[in-house]
Amino acid sequence: MLALSVSDCDHVQNVKACKASSNYIKNNVDFNRSNSEPIELMEPIELIEATETSSERSETSATTIEDVVVNERLRIREEMKCFEYPRWPNQSVRHLEDFTLETGGIPIRSIVIAKSRSGSTFFGDLLNSVPGTFYTYEPLFILHGKPILNENDPKAPMAVSHVKKILQCDFSGRDMKIYLNDGKRLPFFFKHNTRIWRLSEEYPQFFWTPSFQTSICRLFPMQSMKIVQLPLSIFGKLLDDLNVRIVFLIRDPRGMLNSRKPLKWCHDGFPHCSDPSTVCQDIVADYYAAELFRNKYPDRFRVVRYEDLCLNPYEMSMEILHFYGLPSMHSKVQEFLESHTKIDMGDAYSTHRNTKSTPYHWITDLSYEEIDAIQSVCTDAMALWGYQMATNVSILSGNFDPVLPFSLP
Repeated sequence: MLALSVSDCDHVQNVKACKASSNYIKNNVDFNRSNSEPIELMEPIELIEATETSSERSETSATTIEDVVVNERLRIREEMKCFEYPRWPNQSVRHLEDFTLETGGIPIRSIVIAKSRSGSTFFGDLLNSVPGTFYTYEPLFILHGKPILNENDPKAPMAVSHVKKILQCDFSGRDMKIYLNDGKRLPFFFKHNTRIWRLSEEYPQFFWTPSFQTSICRLFPMQSMKIVQLPLSIFGKLLDDLNVRIVFLIRDPRGMLNSRKPLKWCHDGFPHCSDPSTVCQDIVADYYAAELFRNKYPDRFRVVRYEDLCLNPYEMSMEILHFYGLPSMHSKVQEFLESHTKIDMGDAYSTHRNTKSTPYHWITDLSYEEIDAIQSVCTDAMALWGYQMATNVSILSGNFDPVLPFSLP
């Protein structure tokens, strides 16, 4: 059984005293997206090489990348004071250096894979609330809206390789220069990496360079990532090759499709986003991939239903974080849950939600005709994932519970 140990509090008498004396660094982050629609992904522009001239120095100061790295290393160490690092029984107390790539350690790598509008942004922000996290938000935006259909798609190896390189803090090569160049043009995807985003304003001459991203990434003991709208089956290679744990987040297709209705981009020629039949074919394929992964990697892969997370956010969050090998209820995680699970705030991309009501908006938002049209092509998907059919309009006006007991065989 996984245990937790306090590693960086040796200089005080007990954890309680250390926590009282430590000044945890607070990130004043606005998790709400400012725009009412997603950024429209454009075709890749001609690559503009990121410059690292003048011995990687600012033109206006003597600051170097190494200076920034030193400061960030200190900041992370301060943030990680009294952090409970995971260890196995009979294993010695573990320290920050055991989990950072720059010191030869292995980070705790946590990935959530989901379909669009399945609660993955909330889930990713939950992981990002854990101290010491380098958070990558939808790294495959570089596909520019071109879907990968299955593991045989010629784009699939590139996508998996791209994810692996980020998890290994390897930002070298032309592909990563394109990624950073596109990120500079579409910064929304990088703003979610809240612990380093401020550096884009403080050191813009460094931030988008491969050497800077590599050096900063290697300081962090936790790496979390959110990936959406891709087939689960292509990610088996990550479980084969890296010390990574993956949660697949699934949602009732009626709720998913209802939540996507306001999204203009979703209806502009993207059947894998807007067409009920295609969406449900995809999640049937995901079910069989999940079944395979669960049997092959029982300790490093699991499924979470969005509805279960929303109805029991504290209990499920503790369970999920324990699965990832993260402290179940760190104070920063509790602060996040307290501020994100009580009331609805913001636009369609906000993660501030009354989580107990959010999963079932489709019951009142959709007409029964719309519900029936979805159900008619999603029978298999709903049966596999444990969602109950609404057989008539009157059933929706009562205490209809669409969520059935569920577990992978």
